[in-house]
Amino acid sequence: MIDLKELSLIKGKAAWMAYLDIYCLDADGALFDAALLSAVAAFSHLRIPVVSLNDEGRMVMVSKELEGEKLDKEPVDKERRKLSLKSIPFSLTCILHKNYILADPTFEEESIMETFITVVLNSSGQLVSLYKPGGPVLAHTSVIQECVALTRQRMKELEEIIDEAISTMEID
Repeated sequence: MIDLKELSLIKGKAAWMAYLDIYCLDADGALFDAALLSAVAAFSHLRIPVVSLNDEGRMVMVSKELEGEKLDKEPVDKERRKLSLKSIPFSLTCILHKNYILADPTFEEESIMETFITVVLNSSGQLVSLYKPGGPVLAHTSVIQECVALTRQRMKELEEIIDEAISTMEID
């Protein structure tokens, strides 16, 4: 999802570290899907600040007022930049109950499931991950293919939603 070269400040010496903590305040099913979508939104909105080396060789952030002005030390990055994401992941959890597949289950629906499958596709529609824990129900090939097809449909919807949400976010 993130091109690690974009986090590099000085090749072989300094790089940004990106941490992401997700706190769930309330869950009504398909928690992994919601967490992954929020991670994509957070990293899509991330801006890399302008930094410079101080006399001790440490990185210091350049304040917005000083951006573009003549500094004692040349900034490592000339301007704030958006972190560009390659191949965004999208997931969909499906529960299997008897002969039915239910996509994006609620907490109540999850409580009656026999097992579930979580499919993760990248923005090109390629399979990134497939997770099916143990359980009494076997996931036949046709069931897995149906879950992948449902994920492809959901991926298109989520791409539109996340693009709209990111475009409306205020950038300071």
